[in-house]
Amino acid sequence: MSSSSTHHHLPTSQAYDLWSQVYDTDGNVLQQLDDIYITTVLPPLITPNSTVVELGCGTGRNTLKLVEYGAGRVIAVDNSRGMLEKLVEKLGGGDERVEVFEVDLNRFYSDTTSSSTGGGSDGEEKFRKTLEGIEINGVISTLVLEHLPLSTFFSSVSKILPPTGWLLLTNMHWDMGAISSAGFLDTTTGKKVKPVSINHTKEEILEEAGKWGFVVEGGVVETGVRDLEHARGLGRRAEKWVGVLMHVGVVFRRV
Repeated sequence: MSSSSTHHHLPTSQAYDLWSQVYDTDGNVLQQLDDIYITTVLPPLITPNSTVVELGCGTGRNTLKLVEYGAGRVIAVDNSRGMLEKLVEKLGGGDERVEVFEVDLNRFYSDTTSSSTGGGSDGEEKFRKTLEGIEINGVISTLVLEHLPLSTFFSSVSKILPPTGWLLLTNMHWDMGAISSAGFLDTTTGKKVKPVSINHTKEEILEEAGKWGFVVEGGVVETGVRDLEHARGLGRRAEKWVGVLMHVGVVFRRV
């Protein structure tokens, strides 16, 4: 944990606990670009009664899309209790198709993880047991990879996803990552709160994915704010990003 006159750096789960209060309303441009990509790419991947694991579900921005697009079962996990509480609120009285777990992927398949370690370990154990004996059709993870080592992420997905399953992955583009990282303005302190962030390049992502048996299907899609007109449609925070690639999306298949 560290701080400066303008920034406050926190562990990822703590940062997102705070961010959860404004995550859906702070006009994040990257989230808007992500929504555009997801609504185009995700529907064709969902087959009737398919089972999908969502890694880093947050407040449910894409969890609700999965249900809308016809997934029969959604297993949603996140390491931020604050974000999960917002998702549960959105589900209202609950939806039998959605199961929610508090999981830290950094410890998910660690041999040292046990019920005595505290934190989200109870949720991780329940998540592991839930996955036993069921066939997962796909995994979706959006704007999460920035917060994890590549080996941690792809090794976890490889243990969840069977051969021929799909992985829909999005992340902050490495061009944007070279000059910025995830974060939000805490209006109570006036400081920008930033979680752990790692800027992964295209070459690094594809190389690590290949090690775990994932191949690209349909190409890597890189987008940003094209011009001022495009920026105006995305809101007041978009103008400063004109000409910068901000978002990357890719569908992988296990082979």
